[in-house]
Amino acid sequence: MNYLEDLETAWQMRDDDPARIKVLEQAILGADMYNDIPNGIEARDMLIDTCLYVGFPKKQLQAFSWLVKKFEEDCLDVDGFDLLWKYKWIAEHVPMFDEVSKAQIDALLNDMKVKFEQRGYSLRPYYKVSTLGAMRMGDRAKAVAYFEQWQKAKSDYMNDCGACETNDVVHYHYFMEDYEQALKKAAPIVTGKQSCAEVPHLTYGFTVIAYYKTGDLEMAQQCFDKGYPLVEKKSSLIPPMASMIQYLNLSGQHEKAKEVIAINKETALASESGLDKLLFLQAAFPFFDAEVDKDLVQLTEELTAKFDARNENSYYSERLAK
Repeated sequence: MNYLEDLETAWQMRDDDPARIKVLEQAILGADMYNDIPNGIEARDMLIDTCLYVGFPKKQLQAFSWLVKKFEEDCLDVDGFDLLWKYKWIAEHVPMFDEVSKAQIDALLNDMKVKFEQRGYSLRPYYKVSTLGAMRMGDRAKAVAYFEQWQKAKSDYMNDCGACETNDVVHYHYFMEDYEQALKKAAPIVTGKQSCAEVPHLTYGFTVIAYYKTGDLEMAQQCFDKGYPLVEKKSSLIPPMASMIQYLNLSGQHEKAKEVIAINKETALASESGLDKLLFLQAAFPFFDAEVDKDLVQLTEELTAKFDARNENSYYSERLAK
């Protein structure tokens, strides 16, 4: 029963160690072979955590779907609180796959809402991930409506940490192109008063553009200088990486932009997230050569069309044309 040894090995590895994924997948195979439900649950819980840090959302979704099935079968080994906590991560990332339809996304969000209500938790996390989902799908009207409900809903034990909450509010105002408000809300993060595992990493992706757009070029450069090293070659942090490239293009630092693209291209193209890949490609698009990079040009245009078709709008086409 080597899978138990794999599980023990995984416990001794860091959550953000990419090598941990293979070890946990081996543990899951072994646990399933022996119908060892408790250890199968434990291995999948750990896999979901690691995938969050190293950027394998499809593997995360597969593991989570199995846990939800066991939960709905009233398996007592599934921790209900932990499952619903992870539901926030899953629901937030599902819109990043173009192959997942709007109907499937809506169904997943509704299931999250029902499960939170059944357990008596606040719907604040539901409204937040719905806001983020609408933003990723380029739906401004829905984003506004959900944001209002998110801000009105009460907080409870299911609320994210203060730094994550602040970052997501910054993200909303950035999406709405209200850069002044985004910077105002980002102040606790920029000044170092709030931080967590992925903050300020994510936040710098918003502030680097917001400062540039509002004319504070010195602060924009500071955000790049501090933020880029945090996201370089990090598969779970491709969106802020893309923003760094966008900033370099806007500020005329074209040679540096080409350098950043070259360093991070392999990481971005290997991403399981179609949207992460698209954000990187769109940021790099102005630097593609029509002949030399024709495959990347084609991939950018194909992904843009796929996400717009799924989202039933032209958000990403308009974004590419800017």
